[in-house]
Amino acid sequence: MSDTKRTILAGLLIGLLTLCIPLYLNLIGVMPEGGSSEVFTESLLNNEAAQSTENVVSNIDIITKQADPIKVDEKQVYFSVVSNQYSATVSNAAGGSLVKYKMTGTKNDNYKYVGGYNDFGEYVETENLDLALPLENSCSPCLSIQDNHVDGLFEIVSPSIYSGQTFNLYDSDSLVVVSRGFFESSPITKKTTFFANSYIIKHEYNAPGVFDGPFVVVWDSGIRSTEKNLVEEITYSQAYIGQSKEIEDISLSPSSLEDKVEKQFFSGKTDWVAIRNKYFINSLISDNAVGGVLSARSFQLNENNFIPLYSTGLQFNTSIISVSQLFGPLDVDIVSSSGTYLDRVMNFGWLPIQPFSRSVLWLLKKLHLLGLNYGIILILFAFIIRIITGPLTKKSHQSTQKMQTIQPKIKKIQEKHKNDSQRLNREMMNLYKESGVNPLGGCLPMLIQMPLLFSLFIVFRSTIEFRGAPFFWWMNNLSQPDTIFNLPFNVPIYGNQVAFLPFILGISMFMTQRLSMATMDKSQKPMMYMMSAFFFLLFNSFPSGLNLYYTVYNFLNYFQQKSIKTK
Repeated sequence: MSDTKRTILAGLLIGLLTLCIPLYLNLIGVMPEGGSSEVFTESLLNNEAAQSTENVVSNIDIITKQADPIKVDEKQVYFSVVSNQYSATVSNAAGGSLVKYKMTGTKNDNYKYVGGYNDFGEYVETENLDLALPLENSCSPCLSIQDNHVDGLFEIVSPSIYSGQTFNLYDSDSLVVVSRGFFESSPITKKTTFFANSYIIKHEYNAPGVFDGPFVVVWDSGIRSTEKNLVEEITYSQAYIGQSKEIEDISLSPSSLEDKVEKQFFSGKTDWVAIRNKYFINSLISDNAVGGVLSARSFQLNENNFIPLYSTGLQFNTSIISVSQLFGPLDVDIVSSSGTYLDRVMNFGWLPIQPFSRSVLWLLKKLHLLGLNYGIILILFAFIIRIITGPLTKKSHQSTQKMQTIQPKIKKIQEKHKNDSQRLNREMMNLYKESGVNPLGGCLPMLIQMPLLFSLFIVFRSTIEFRGAPFFWWMNNLSQPDTIFNLPFNVPIYGNQVAFLPFILGISMFMTQRLSMATMDKSQKPMMYMMSAFFFLLFNSFPSGLNLYYTVYNFLNYFQQKSIKTK
Protein backbone atom coordinates (compact mmCIF):
# COMPACT_ATOMS: atom_id res chain seq x y z
CA MET A 1 0.00 0.00 0.00
CA SER A 2 1.39 3.36 -1.00
CA ASP A 3 2.07 6.21 1.50
CA THR A 4 -0.73 8.25 -0.04
CA LYS A 5 -3.27 5.46 0.53
CA ARG A 6 -2.01 4.92 4.11
CA THR A 7 -2.46 8.66 4.84
CA ILE A 8 -6.00 8.73 3.47
CA LEU A 9 -6.96 5.60 5.44
CA ALA A 10 -5.49 6.97 8.67
CA GLY A 11 -7.42 10.20 8.20
CA LEU A 12 -10.69 8.32 7.72
CA LEU A 13 -10.07 6.23 10.86
CA ILE A 14 -9.29 9.32 12.94
CA GLY A 15 -12.44 11.03 11.71
CA LEU A 16 -14.52 7.97 12.55
CA LEU A 17 -13.06 7.75 16.04
CA THR A 18 -13.74 11.48 16.57
CA LEU A 19 -17.40 11.00 15.69
CA CYS A 20 -17.67 8.06 18.11
CA ILE A 21 -16.12 9.86 21.11
CA PRO A 22 -19.36 11.76 22.11
CA LEU A 23 -21.35 8.53 21.89
CA TYR A 24 -18.82 6.76 24.09
CA LEU A 25 -18.76 9.56 26.70
CA ASN A 26 -22.51 9.68 26.78
CA LEU A 27 -22.60 5.89 27.21
CA ILE A 28 -20.40 6.04 30.32
CA GLY A 29 -22.31 9.03 31.75
CA VAL A 30 -19.80 11.82 31.12
CA MET A 31 -21.09 15.12 29.65
CA PRO A 32 -18.98 15.94 26.57
CA GLU A 33 -17.37 19.32 26.38
CA GLY A 34 -19.61 21.74 24.50
CA GLY A 35 -22.55 19.33 24.88
CA SER A 36 -26.20 20.25 24.38
CA SER A 37 -27.52 22.83 26.82
CA GLU A 38 -31.01 21.39 26.44
CA VAL A 39 -29.95 18.09 28.04
CA PHE A 40 -28.41 19.90 30.98
CA THR A 41 -31.37 22.24 31.38
CA GLU A 42 -33.69 19.25 31.50
CA SER A 43 -31.75 17.80 34.42
CA LEU A 44 -31.90 21.15 36.22
CA LEU A 45 -35.65 21.45 35.77
CA ASN A 46 -36.11 18.15 37.58
CA ASN A 47 -34.01 19.18 40.60
CA GLU A 48 -35.69 19.56 43.96
CA ALA A 49 -36.98 23.12 44.40
CA ALA A 50 -36.37 23.61 48.09
CA GLN A 51 -32.83 23.36 49.44
CA SER A 52 -31.50 24.56 52.77
CA THR A 53 -28.98 27.37 53.13
CA GLU A 54 -26.41 24.93 54.52
CA ASN A 55 -26.42 22.99 51.25
CA VAL A 56 -25.85 26.00 49.00
CA VAL A 57 -22.09 25.56 48.64
CA SER A 58 -22.10 21.79 48.05
CA ASN A 59 -24.88 21.96 45.49
CA ILE A 60 -23.16 24.75 43.59
CA ASP A 61 -19.97 22.69 43.47
CA ILE A 62 -21.81 19.70 42.02
CA ILE A 63 -23.50 21.79 39.34
CA THR A 64 -20.25 23.54 38.46
CA LYS A 65 -18.61 20.19 37.66
CA GLN A 66 -21.45 19.26 35.31
CA ALA A 67 -21.08 22.10 32.79
CA ASP A 68 -18.42 24.51 31.65
CA PRO A 69 -19.06 28.18 32.39
CA ILE A 70 -19.86 30.65 29.63
CA LYS A 71 -17.46 33.56 29.73
CA VAL A 72 -19.60 36.70 29.90
CA ASP A 73 -17.25 39.06 31.69
CA GLU A 74 -17.69 41.75 29.05
CA LYS A 75 -21.08 40.80 27.59
CA GLN A 76 -24.52 41.17 29.12
CA VAL A 77 -26.65 38.07 28.68
CA TYR A 78 -30.44 38.11 28.75
CA PHE A 79 -32.68 35.07 29.03
CA SER A 80 -36.38 34.60 29.69
CA VAL A 81 -38.29 32.45 32.17
CA VAL A 82 -41.93 31.77 31.35
CA SER A 83 -44.19 30.13 33.93
CA ASN A 84 -47.93 29.84 34.50
CA GLN A 85 -47.86 33.10 36.47
CA TYR A 86 -45.33 35.42 34.87
CA SER A 87 -42.82 36.04 32.11
CA ALA A 88 -39.45 37.36 33.35
CA THR A 89 -36.51 38.71 31.38
CA VAL A 90 -33.36 38.13 33.43
CA SER A 91 -29.88 39.63 33.03
CA ASN A 92 -26.58 38.30 34.32
CA ALA A 93 -26.01 41.69 36.00
CA ALA A 94 -25.74 41.25 39.79
CA GLY A 95 -26.08 37.51 39.27
CA GLY A 96 -29.65 37.63 37.99
CA SER A 97 -31.46 40.98 37.73
CA LEU A 98 -35.12 41.08 36.71
CA VAL A 99 -35.15 43.44 33.73
CA LYS A 100 -38.78 42.80 32.83
CA TYR A 101 -41.44 41.09 34.89
CA LYS A 102 -44.79 40.66 33.14
CA MET A 103 -47.85 39.20 34.78
CA THR A 104 -49.55 36.59 32.59
CA GLY A 105 -51.78 34.35 34.69
CA THR A 106 -53.94 31.68 33.10
CA LYS A 107 -56.59 32.03 30.42
CA ASN A 108 -59.21 32.21 33.20
CA ASP A 109 -57.70 35.17 35.05
CA ASN A 110 -55.39 36.84 32.52
CA TYR A 111 -57.74 39.85 32.37
CA LYS A 112 -56.45 40.91 35.81
CA TYR A 113 -53.01 41.57 34.36
CA VAL A 114 -53.89 43.46 31.16
CA GLY A 115 -53.37 47.22 31.01
CA GLY A 116 -50.45 49.24 32.34
CA TYR A 117 -47.74 51.78 31.56
CA ASN A 118 -45.07 51.08 28.97
CA ASP A 119 -41.45 52.29 29.12
CA PHE A 120 -42.51 55.66 27.67
CA GLY A 121 -45.03 56.32 30.44
CA GLU A 122 -48.02 55.71 28.17
CA TYR A 123 -50.96 53.73 29.49
CA VAL A 124 -51.68 50.79 27.17
CA GLU A 125 -54.94 48.95 27.80
CA THR A 126 -54.25 45.92 25.60
CA GLU A 127 -50.86 44.68 26.83
CA ASN A 128 -49.97 42.54 29.80
CA LEU A 129 -48.48 44.81 32.42
CA ASP A 130 -44.78 44.93 33.22
CA LEU A 131 -44.04 45.58 36.90
CA ALA A 132 -40.31 46.29 36.38
CA LEU A 133 -39.27 49.90 35.81
CA PRO A 134 -36.78 50.73 33.01
CA LEU A 135 -33.80 51.70 35.17
CA GLU A 136 -30.08 51.57 34.49
CA ASN A 137 -27.63 50.00 36.97
CA SER A 138 -30.40 49.01 39.35
CA CYS A 139 -30.40 46.31 42.00
CA SER A 140 -33.25 44.03 41.13
CA PRO A 141 -32.05 42.41 43.33
CA CYS A 142 -28.36 42.56 44.20
CA LEU A 143 -26.06 41.92 47.14
CA SER A 144 -24.59 44.94 48.91
CA ILE A 145 -21.40 44.42 50.89
CA GLN A 146 -19.99 47.16 53.07
CA ASP A 147 -22.47 49.56 51.45
CA ASN A 148 -21.18 48.72 47.94
CA HIS A 149 -23.61 47.17 45.46
CA VAL A 150 -22.23 44.08 43.74
CA ASP A 151 -24.13 44.88 40.54
CA GLY A 152 -21.60 44.07 37.82
CA LEU A 153 -21.89 41.33 35.21
CA PHE A 154 -21.64 37.82 36.65
CA GLU A 155 -20.32 34.74 34.88
CA ILE A 156 -23.09 32.21 34.28
CA VAL A 157 -21.79 28.89 35.57
CA SER A 158 -24.79 26.72 34.76
CA PRO A 159 -26.78 25.91 32.78
CA SER A 160 -25.20 26.77 29.44
CA ILE A 161 -27.27 29.81 28.48
CA TYR A 162 -27.09 31.76 25.24
CA SER A 163 -28.45 35.29 25.11
CA GLY A 164 -32.11 35.34 24.13
CA GLN A 165 -32.82 31.81 25.33
CA THR A 166 -36.27 31.07 26.80
CA PHE A 167 -37.00 28.51 29.54
CA ASN A 168 -40.62 27.37 29.74
CA LEU A 169 -41.59 25.92 33.13
CA TYR A 170 -44.61 23.66 33.54
CA ASP A 171 -46.36 21.92 36.42
CA SER A 172 -43.74 21.28 39.16
CA ASP A 173 -40.68 22.33 37.11
CA SER A 174 -37.99 24.57 38.54
CA LEU A 175 -35.02 26.25 36.93
CA VAL A 176 -31.75 26.77 38.85
CA VAL A 177 -29.28 29.31 37.47
CA VAL A 178 -25.84 29.52 39.09
CA SER A 179 -23.55 32.47 38.45
CA ARG A 180 -20.26 33.79 39.80
CA GLY A 181 -19.03 37.31 40.39
CA PHE A 182 -16.48 39.13 42.52
CA PHE A 183 -16.39 41.64 45.33
CA GLU A 184 -12.94 43.16 45.13
CA SER A 185 -10.91 39.93 44.71
CA SER A 186 -13.27 37.61 46.60
CA PRO A 187 -15.61 35.33 44.60
CA ILE A 188 -19.37 35.46 45.12
CA THR A 189 -21.60 32.64 43.99
CA LYS A 190 -25.31 33.18 43.48
CA LYS A 191 -27.99 30.59 42.85
CA THR A 192 -31.40 31.76 41.59
CA THR A 193 -34.33 29.34 41.52
CA PHE A 194 -37.50 29.93 39.49
CA PHE A 195 -40.62 27.82 40.06
CA ALA A 196 -43.32 26.95 37.56
CA ASN A 197 -46.25 27.10 39.96
CA SER A 198 -45.28 29.95 42.28
CA TYR A 199 -44.65 33.69 42.33
CA ILE A 200 -41.68 33.06 44.64
CA ILE A 201 -38.13 33.37 43.29
CA LYS A 202 -35.35 32.14 45.56
CA HIS A 203 -32.02 33.99 45.76
CA GLU A 204 -29.04 32.35 47.52
CA TYR A 205 -25.63 33.98 47.94
CA ASN A 206 -22.32 32.65 49.15
CA ALA A 207 -19.28 34.92 49.60
CA PRO A 208 -16.80 32.66 51.46
CA GLY A 209 -13.86 35.05 51.22
CA VAL A 210 -15.69 38.08 52.58
CA PHE A 211 -15.75 38.29 56.35
CA ASP A 212 -16.73 41.90 57.02
CA GLY A 213 -20.27 43.16 56.44
CA PRO A 214 -22.85 44.43 56.55
CA PHE A 215 -24.37 42.11 53.95
CA VAL A 216 -27.66 43.43 52.55
CA VAL A 217 -29.88 41.96 49.84
CA VAL A 218 -31.24 45.07 48.13
CA TRP A 219 -34.14 45.80 45.80
CA ASP A 220 -33.90 49.42 44.74
CA SER A 221 -35.97 49.29 41.55
CA GLY A 222 -39.38 49.93 43.09
CA ILE A 223 -42.49 48.64 41.36
CA ARG A 224 -44.19 50.21 38.37
CA SER A 225 -47.54 51.95 38.83
CA THR A 226 -50.26 50.06 37.02
CA GLU A 227 -53.48 52.13 37.24
CA LYS A 228 -54.77 55.05 35.17
CA ASN A 229 -55.85 56.92 38.29
CA LEU A 230 -52.36 57.70 39.56
CA VAL A 231 -53.62 59.79 42.49
CA GLU A 232 -55.49 56.81 43.90
CA GLU A 233 -52.66 54.45 42.94
CA ILE A 234 -50.09 56.47 44.89
CA THR A 235 -52.31 56.52 48.00
CA TYR A 236 -52.02 52.72 48.08
CA SER A 237 -48.27 52.68 47.29
CA GLN A 238 -45.99 52.16 50.29
CA ALA A 239 -42.91 50.30 51.51
CA TYR A 240 -43.10 48.11 54.63
CA ILE A 241 -40.90 46.19 57.03
CA GLY A 242 -42.13 43.36 59.25
CA GLN A 243 -40.35 42.56 62.51
CA SER A 244 -41.87 40.08 64.98
CA LYS A 245 -45.37 40.87 63.63
CA GLU A 246 -44.84 44.60 64.09
CA ILE A 247 -45.07 46.56 60.83
CA GLU A 248 -43.52 49.92 59.97
CA ASP A 249 -44.00 51.74 56.67
CA ILE A 250 -42.96 54.75 54.64
CA SER A 251 -44.81 56.57 51.85
CA LEU A 252 -44.04 59.25 49.28
CA SER A 253 -46.32 61.34 47.02
CA PRO A 254 -43.76 63.08 44.81
CA SER A 255 -44.36 66.25 42.84
CA SER A 256 -40.78 66.65 41.55
CA LEU A 257 -37.59 64.64 41.09
CA GLU A 258 -36.14 66.14 44.28
CA ASP A 259 -38.74 64.53 46.55
CA LYS A 260 -37.48 61.57 48.56
CA VAL A 261 -37.53 59.72 51.87
CA GLU A 262 -34.08 59.23 53.36
CA LYS A 263 -32.91 55.74 54.30
CA GLN A 264 -34.46 54.40 57.46
CA PHE A 265 -32.60 51.57 59.20
CA PHE A 266 -34.29 48.99 61.41
CA SER A 267 -32.30 46.62 63.62
CA GLY A 268 -33.42 43.33 65.08
CA LYS A 269 -34.85 40.14 63.61
CA THR A 270 -36.59 41.08 60.38
CA ASP A 271 -39.10 38.78 58.70
CA TRP A 272 -39.64 40.66 55.45
CA VAL A 273 -39.58 43.93 53.58
CA ALA A 274 -42.13 44.75 50.91
CA ILE A 275 -43.27 47.27 48.31
CA ARG A 276 -46.87 47.49 47.14
CA ASN A 277 -49.05 49.53 44.85
CA LYS A 278 -52.82 49.17 44.60
CA TYR A 279 -52.91 45.61 43.29
CA PHE A 280 -49.36 44.15 43.37
CA ILE A 281 -46.59 43.39 45.85
CA ASN A 282 -42.83 42.80 45.71
CA SER A 283 -41.31 41.44 48.91
CA LEU A 284 -38.07 39.93 50.22
CA ILE A 285 -38.51 37.26 52.91
CA SER A 286 -35.97 35.50 55.11
CA ASP A 287 -35.72 33.69 58.44
CA ASN A 288 -32.19 34.92 59.17
CA ALA A 289 -32.24 38.68 58.54
CA VAL A 290 -30.98 40.82 61.42
CA GLY A 291 -32.19 44.17 60.11
CA GLY A 292 -33.79 46.03 57.25
CA VAL A 293 -33.75 49.30 55.37
CA LEU A 294 -36.44 51.37 53.61
CA SER A 295 -36.15 54.48 51.46
CA ALA A 296 -37.93 56.20 48.57
CA ARG A 297 -37.18 58.59 45.74
CA SER A 298 -39.10 60.13 42.88
CA PHE A 299 -39.35 58.65 39.39
CA GLN A 300 -40.68 60.56 36.41
CA LEU A 301 -43.22 58.25 34.78
CA ASN A 302 -44.05 60.64 31.93
CA GLU A 303 -44.07 64.35 31.14
CA ASN A 304 -46.74 65.22 33.70
CA ASN A 305 -46.50 62.59 36.43
CA PHE A 306 -44.07 61.48 39.11
CA ILE A 307 -44.41 58.23 41.02
CA PRO A 308 -42.63 56.93 44.16
CA LEU A 309 -39.75 54.53 43.64
CA TYR A 310 -39.21 52.52 46.83
CA SER A 311 -36.04 50.72 47.90
CA THR A 312 -35.94 47.88 50.41
CA GLY A 313 -33.26 45.64 51.86
CA LEU A 314 -32.68 42.78 54.30
CA GLN A 315 -29.47 42.81 56.35
CA PHE A 316 -27.49 39.71 57.38
CA ASN A 317 -24.47 39.10 59.58
CA THR A 318 -23.26 36.14 57.53
CA SER A 319 -22.01 35.78 53.96
CA ILE A 320 -24.23 32.73 53.34
CA ILE A 321 -27.65 34.17 52.59
CA SER A 322 -31.02 32.82 51.48
CA VAL A 323 -33.88 35.14 50.49
CA SER A 324 -37.27 34.32 48.97
CA GLN A 325 -38.81 36.99 46.76
CA LEU A 326 -42.59 37.09 46.38
CA PHE A 327 -43.41 39.24 43.35
CA GLY A 328 -47.01 39.07 42.24
CA PRO A 329 -50.63 40.11 42.73
CA LEU A 330 -52.10 41.17 46.07
CA ASP A 331 -54.34 38.13 46.14
CA VAL A 332 -54.91 37.05 49.74
CA ASP A 333 -54.37 33.35 48.91
CA ILE A 334 -51.14 34.02 47.01
CA VAL A 335 -49.74 36.35 49.67
CA SER A 336 -50.67 33.92 52.46
CA SER A 337 -48.80 31.12 50.63
CA SER A 338 -45.56 32.85 51.66
CA GLY A 339 -46.10 31.50 55.19
CA THR A 340 -45.78 34.99 56.67
CA TYR A 341 -48.08 37.78 57.83
CA LEU A 342 -47.54 39.70 54.59
CA ASP A 343 -51.31 39.74 54.08
CA ARG A 344 -51.43 42.51 56.69
CA VAL A 345 -50.17 44.99 54.10
CA MET A 346 -53.44 44.42 52.24
CA ASN A 347 -56.20 46.94 52.79
CA PHE A 348 -58.76 45.31 55.08
CA GLY A 349 -59.57 48.45 57.10
CA TRP A 350 -59.31 49.09 60.81
CA LEU A 351 -58.85 46.15 63.16
CA PRO A 352 -62.57 45.83 64.16
CA ILE A 353 -63.57 45.83 60.47
CA GLN A 354 -60.98 43.31 59.25
CA PRO A 355 -62.96 40.14 60.12
CA PHE A 356 -65.89 41.48 58.07
CA SER A 357 -63.60 42.44 55.15
CA ARG A 358 -61.92 39.04 55.08
CA SER A 359 -65.30 37.27 55.23
CA VAL A 360 -66.64 39.39 52.36
CA LEU A 361 -63.55 38.63 50.23
CA TRP A 362 -63.78 34.91 51.04
CA LEU A 363 -67.43 34.77 49.95
CA LEU A 364 -66.65 36.82 46.84
CA LYS A 365 -63.96 34.36 45.72
CA LYS A 366 -66.10 31.31 46.52
CA LEU A 367 -68.99 32.60 44.43
CA HIS A 368 -66.62 33.25 41.53
CA LEU A 369 -65.37 29.67 41.73
CA LEU A 370 -68.93 28.62 40.85
CA GLY A 371 -68.42 30.28 37.47
CA LEU A 372 -70.42 33.44 38.17
CA ASN A 373 -69.47 36.72 36.54
CA TYR A 374 -68.24 39.28 39.09
CA GLY A 375 -70.95 41.74 37.98
CA ILE A 376 -73.62 39.16 38.80
CA ILE A 377 -71.86 38.47 42.11
CA LEU A 378 -72.01 42.17 43.04
CA ILE A 379 -75.74 42.24 42.33
CA LEU A 380 -76.18 39.09 44.44
CA PHE A 381 -74.19 40.76 47.22
CA ALA A 382 -76.59 43.70 47.18
CA PHE A 383 -79.51 41.31 47.72
CA ILE A 384 -77.66 39.32 50.39
CA ILE A 385 -76.73 42.46 52.35
CA ARG A 386 -80.29 43.77 52.08
CA ILE A 387 -81.56 40.48 53.52
CA ILE A 388 -79.06 40.69 56.39
CA THR A 389 -79.51 44.38 57.15
CA GLY A 390 -83.18 44.65 56.15
CA PRO A 391 -84.64 44.11 59.65
CA LEU A 392 -82.25 46.67 61.13
CA THR A 393 -83.01 49.17 58.38
CA LYS A 394 -86.73 48.64 58.84
CA LYS A 395 -86.47 49.26 62.56
CA SER A 396 -84.42 52.40 61.91
CA HIS A 397 -86.97 53.75 59.40
CA GLN A 398 -89.89 53.02 61.71
CA SER A 399 -88.18 54.77 64.61
CA THR A 400 -87.39 57.75 62.37
CA GLN A 401 -91.02 57.94 61.25
CA LYS A 402 -92.23 57.93 64.84
CA MET A 403 -89.81 60.73 65.67
CA GLN A 404 -91.13 62.75 62.74
CA THR A 405 -94.75 62.32 63.84
CA ILE A 406 -94.06 63.80 67.26
CA GLN A 407 -91.95 66.69 65.92
CA PRO A 408 -94.78 69.24 66.40
CA LYS A 409 -95.14 68.21 70.07
CA ILE A 410 -91.37 68.42 70.54
CA LYS A 411 -91.33 71.95 69.15
CA LYS A 412 -94.13 73.02 71.49
CA ILE A 413 -92.27 71.65 74.52
CA GLN A 414 -89.03 73.31 73.40
CA GLU A 415 -90.80 76.65 72.96
CA LYS A 416 -92.65 76.37 76.26
CA HIS A 417 -89.62 75.44 78.40
CA LYS A 418 -86.81 77.09 76.49
CA ASN A 419 -85.64 78.89 79.64
CA ASP A 420 -85.77 75.85 81.90
CA SER A 421 -83.46 73.11 80.63
CA GLN A 422 -84.24 70.65 83.44
CA ARG A 423 -88.00 70.91 82.91
CA LEU A 424 -87.45 70.65 79.16
CA ASN A 425 -85.50 67.40 79.53
CA ARG A 426 -88.17 65.90 81.84
CA GLU A 427 -91.01 66.79 79.48
CA MET A 428 -89.11 65.43 76.49
CA MET A 429 -88.45 62.11 78.26
CA ASN A 430 -92.12 61.87 79.25
CA LEU A 431 -93.13 62.48 75.62
CA TYR A 432 -90.79 59.78 74.35
CA LYS A 433 -92.14 57.34 76.94
CA GLU A 434 -95.80 58.08 76.19
CA SER A 435 -95.24 57.84 72.42
CA GLY A 436 -93.09 54.69 72.61
CA VAL A 437 -90.23 56.43 70.78
CA ASN A 438 -86.53 55.81 71.36
CA PRO A 439 -84.53 58.90 70.28
CA LEU A 440 -81.60 56.63 69.42
CA GLY A 441 -83.76 54.05 67.67
CA GLY A 442 -83.01 55.49 64.24
CA CYS A 443 -79.23 55.55 64.80
CA LEU A 444 -78.42 52.32 66.63
CA PRO A 445 -79.54 49.91 63.85
CA MET A 446 -77.44 51.87 61.37
CA LEU A 447 -74.41 51.87 63.68
CA ILE A 448 -74.65 48.09 64.11
CA GLN A 449 -74.40 47.49 60.36
CA MET A 450 -71.70 50.11 59.72
CA PRO A 451 -68.71 47.68 60.07
CA LEU A 452 -70.23 45.47 57.37
CA LEU A 453 -70.95 48.41 55.05
CA PHE A 454 -67.42 49.80 55.55
CA SER A 455 -65.88 46.41 54.80
CA LEU A 456 -67.86 46.13 51.57
CA PHE A 457 -66.66 49.56 50.51
CA ILE A 458 -63.02 48.66 51.24
CA VAL A 459 -63.06 45.24 49.54
CA PHE A 460 -65.03 46.25 46.46
CA ARG A 461 -62.81 49.28 45.91
CA SER A 462 -59.40 47.63 46.30
CA THR A 463 -59.61 43.90 45.54
CA ILE A 464 -57.61 42.66 42.54
CA GLU A 465 -60.43 40.25 41.70
CA PHE A 466 -62.23 43.12 39.94
CA ARG A 467 -59.18 44.39 38.04
CA GLY A 468 -60.02 44.07 34.34
CA ALA A 469 -63.10 41.97 35.14
CA PRO A 470 -65.77 42.56 32.46
CA PHE A 471 -69.52 42.69 33.12
CA PHE A 472 -71.37 43.62 29.94
CA TRP A 473 -71.37 46.18 27.13
CA TRP A 474 -69.49 49.34 28.20
CA MET A 475 -68.71 48.01 31.72
CA ASN A 476 -65.60 46.09 30.65
CA ASN A 477 -63.50 46.69 33.77
CA LEU A 478 -65.14 46.62 37.21
CA SER A 479 -62.06 48.18 38.82
CA GLN A 480 -62.35 51.35 36.69
CA PRO A 481 -65.15 53.93 36.30
CA ASP A 482 -67.63 52.96 33.57
CA THR A 483 -66.68 55.98 31.48
CA ILE A 484 -68.85 56.66 28.43
CA PHE A 485 -66.97 59.76 27.27
CA ASN A 486 -64.41 62.31 28.51
CA LEU A 487 -64.78 66.05 28.97
CA PRO A 488 -62.16 68.45 27.54
CA PHE A 489 -61.84 70.02 31.00
CA ASN A 490 -61.60 68.89 34.62
CA VAL A 491 -64.40 69.42 37.16
CA PRO A 492 -63.34 69.60 40.84
CA ILE A 493 -64.17 66.35 42.68
CA TYR A 494 -65.98 65.03 39.58
CA GLY A 495 -62.98 64.73 37.24
CA ASN A 496 -63.07 64.83 33.46
CA GLN A 497 -64.63 61.45 32.71
CA VAL A 498 -68.40 61.02 32.52
CA ALA A 499 -69.51 57.67 33.92
CA PHE A 500 -73.01 56.25 33.56
CA LEU A 501 -73.59 54.38 36.83
CA PRO A 502 -73.09 57.45 39.09
CA PHE A 503 -76.12 59.05 37.39
CA ILE A 504 -78.29 56.02 38.22
CA LEU A 505 -76.80 55.90 41.71
CA GLY A 506 -77.57 59.61 42.20
CA ILE A 507 -81.19 59.06 41.10
CA SER A 508 -81.57 56.18 43.56
CA MET A 509 -80.15 58.32 46.38
CA PHE A 510 -82.45 61.22 45.50
CA MET A 511 -85.52 58.96 45.44
CA THR A 512 -84.61 57.42 48.81
CA GLN A 513 -83.95 60.79 50.44
CA ARG A 514 -87.17 62.21 49.06
CA LEU A 515 -89.10 59.50 50.88
CA SER A 516 -87.26 60.07 54.14
CA MET A 517 -87.63 63.87 53.89
CA ALA A 518 -91.43 63.84 53.45
CA THR A 519 -92.01 64.94 57.04
CA MET A 520 -88.64 66.62 57.58
CA ASP A 521 -88.19 70.26 58.48
CA LYS A 522 -87.93 72.30 55.27
CA SER A 523 -84.78 74.04 56.48
CA GLN A 524 -82.94 70.68 56.54
CA LYS A 525 -83.89 69.61 53.02
CA PRO A 526 -81.32 71.73 51.11
CA MET A 527 -78.51 70.11 53.09
CA MET A 528 -79.77 66.63 52.21
CA TYR A 529 -79.93 67.52 48.52
CA MET A 530 -76.41 68.91 48.70
CA MET A 531 -75.22 65.61 50.18
CA SER A 532 -76.78 63.71 47.26
CA ALA A 533 -75.05 66.00 44.79
CA PHE A 534 -71.71 65.62 46.59
CA PHE A 535 -71.91 61.82 46.55
CA PHE A 536 -72.81 61.91 42.84
CA LEU A 537 -69.65 63.92 42.12
CA LEU A 538 -67.50 61.74 44.38
CA PHE A 539 -68.67 58.36 43.07
CA ASN A 540 -67.96 59.38 39.46
CA SER A 541 -64.29 58.43 39.95
CA PHE A 542 -65.03 55.23 41.91
CA PRO A 543 -64.72 51.74 40.36
CA SER A 544 -67.79 50.68 38.40
CA GLY A 545 -68.01 47.48 40.48
CA LEU A 546 -68.50 49.51 43.66
CA ASN A 547 -71.03 51.79 41.96
CA LEU A 548 -72.92 48.79 40.57
CA TYR A 549 -73.26 47.32 44.06
CA TYR A 550 -74.41 50.61 45.65
CA THR A 551 -76.87 51.33 42.83
CA VAL A 552 -78.65 47.99 43.28
CA TYR A 553 -78.44 48.30 47.07
CA ASN A 554 -79.97 51.80 47.04
CA PHE A 555 -82.88 50.78 44.82
CA LEU A 556 -83.61 47.86 47.14
CA ASN A 557 -83.42 50.28 50.06
CA TYR A 558 -85.85 52.62 48.28
CA PHE A 559 -88.42 49.88 47.70
CA GLN A 560 -88.15 48.78 51.34
CA GLN A 561 -88.70 52.33 52.58
CA LYS A 562 -91.63 52.77 50.23
CA SER A 563 -93.24 49.57 51.49
CA ILE A 564 -92.85 50.82 55.08
CA LYS A 565 -94.44 54.15 54.14
CA THR A 566 -97.52 52.48 52.66
CA LYS A 567 -98.22 50.37 55.74
